[in-house]
Amino acid sequence: MLIAMPNLAHPIFSAPIDAVDSEMVRGFLELGLEESFTLDYKRNIDPVAETAAAMANSYGGIILVGVDPDPKNTNLGGELVGVAPSEKDRLVSKMANQYEPPGWTPDVIPVTVDGKHLLVVRVDHHSAPRPLVNKHQIKIRLDGSNQYADLRMIEALFQQGAAPTPSYSSDPRFSPAHTATPYQGGEAPTVFIRAATSMFLRPDAARLRFHGPTVDALIQALSAPSYTGSSELSERLHMLLQQVGTHSYVQPWWIDPSHGHGRFVRISAGHDRSLVGQARMELTCTAALANSGSSLDVFFDIAIWTAGQKVVGDLWVQACYEAVHALLANALPALTGSLLGSAPVPPPPTELHISSPADSHFGLGNFLNTDALGPRTGAGTLRPAGEYLPEDVVSRGDLAAAVTETLRNIALDWRYLHPELPTLNA
Repeated sequence: MLIAMPNLAHPIFSAPIDAVDSEMVRGFLELGLEESFTLDYKRNIDPVAETAAAMANSYGGIILVGVDPDPKNTNLGGELVGVAPSEKDRLVSKMANQYEPPGWTPDVIPVTVDGKHLLVVRVDHHSAPRPLVNKHQIKIRLDGSNQYADLRMIEALFQQGAAPTPSYSSDPRFSPAHTATPYQGGEAPTVFIRAATSMFLRPDAARLRFHGPTVDALIQALSAPSYTGSSELSERLHMLLQQVGTHSYVQPWWIDPSHGHGRFVRISAGHDRSLVGQARMELTCTAALANSGSSLDVFFDIAIWTAGQKVVGDLWVQACYEAVHALLANALPALTGSLLGSAPVPPPPTELHISSPADSHFGLGNFLNTDALGPRTGAGTLRPAGEYLPEDVVSRGDLAAAVTETLRNIALDWRYLHPELPTLNA
């Protein structure tokens, strides 16, 4: 039985070079993963340069060299045959001479597993020039194969190569001021937490749209396991809501009827919206096929109404984790699995935002319990804040550490120099 791609990246994709050892590679091989957008097995170095260039023009990935295909399924890794130790230098030289523009090659990490000398070729698509040309050809990665890029894709790669790195401070999709949008015309939440990510899809993704199975996969990923098709919240999210209002009926996931079409869907769950003036919480997951369908934006929002009080205890800290966890461990893998057939490995850059649409004049200080952050240096209001999650920590699957580090950085922006955040329930 095949094992699906993990929801979060294996450490082999992001660990420091000196940490990629025989135990890590053996453990990765034991997963029995099929070749995909981000994984390939090669018996020798001959075809590696082409595949590495295709991955660089797509999502990046790992090529394990010295692994024979499985005789029953050539998309799986089989017997370890190994390569000569000198093949590392030959491969690096080959790529350096073939690639245009020159000056970039992927990491090539030698590892000995069960007496066989293997090469782990790790392609970081963020560091590669775009497009990366190999022997006068531009190829991209589709599923487990390399394909020629069409003119539209080549144009997109050139645009990406020239585009600046996105910033939450300038991107209106992620800015804290934008987070009140779903509640315009209603009672604005006291505190709003958003986890957001955006990723480039495959070159023919302009033809993609959301269908019933895709939306159902999203709902089921955020729901408790059930054989009846129920869309009740997962235990984690249900427990989070119970900390805000145990007296209130919790609505299961429902599709927002006022927002949705073939490339946009929003689902919500939580306490009844009619409970105006009472403490309550609402969860919202939004997915959009942006840029004519060539990229996927996914937001997971947690809106909290506190009935004029501060958020109880450290609930907001745990809520930040739950938003990130729901986005990266549930929503994003479900969407990309349905649209593309695999989870993104490694996960795309992810941002966390905290804002207060209810009262921007007095800031978040009126609504957040910041006792755990210790003494504050300076005065002024706690303004809405946003920060990227550390990609290396996210890639190794430690979301609790990633959220904690991000919140420490946000606390520093709020002038809390020595915050001691509570331990997250991961």
